[in-house]
Amino acid sequence: MWNEDQKEALLNVCKNHCYQNAENVIVPEPYLPYVPENWNGILVLAESQSSAYPQYWERLKKESTLERMQRLGKYPEGVDIGPWDDGTIKLALQAIFEGANLNLKLEDVAVSNAVPWTRKSDDNRKNLRPDEQMKAKAAEFWKEIFLVWQPDVKVLVVLGNVAEGVMKQARILGKYRVLKRRLPSTNAINRIINTFDCGDLQIRFPEVQKAKETIKEAMGIHFKPWQIFFACHAVSLGVPKFKEWVRRQELEANH
Repeated sequence: MWNEDQKEALLNVCKNHCYQNAENVIVPEPYLPYVPENWNGILVLAESQSSAYPQYWERLKKESTLERMQRLGKYPEGVDIGPWDDGTIKLALQAIFEGANLNLKLEDVAVSNAVPWTRKSDDNRKNLRPDEQMKAKAAEFWKEIFLVWQPDVKVLVVLGNVAEGVMKQARILGKYRVLKRRLPSTNAINRIINTFDCGDLQIRFPEVQKAKETIKEAMGIHFKPWQIFFACHAVSLGVPKFKEWVRRQELEANH
């Protein structure tokens, strides 16, 4: 995705933004976003990595600084962005693609976290949300990443208020088409999911059912009711926006 000079410059941005108060974070190095070779211009930003994976952090601590800065997508088991690897975001995006009749592939989507550090808890098992200092540092990090990268972002998908706030503070939101969705939190969704019938939702949102079958066939992922609910939420608000963006592109191309 990046040429050698650009990649070196991006890694220097990571080096310059290593967290100084290292005792507050599990790993001080920020990391480059995962960008596939045939990137389709969609960049998804979740919040930050969970701290509840001690084996993952122990593995990272044994790696070099350079390896930690390039850790996304490094291992075959996944990108290392939780709601992407477990299929939650994949299902939501694929359902939007289906609903908007877009010939886009999930494997061509770029993924990262808005906050490229994880707060350290007493036992490294409790998932602490980023504090204000961390969010401000993340905004400076992304500002420089975008300055060097100069990406041709077609759609920036931000999940939750933290991701939106970081990109707004970095003055990136106003430059691109932005689709904001709720953070796919099981706790938040489970509070309201029982007010709906999941089977009925899949009838009302056939895009989600089609996407579920496509992903299950390709990746073998079996989705839980809360993931289906999240995908319906994404389709309801996301498909109209994608259709409008496509319509505008077609109008601009004809003038």
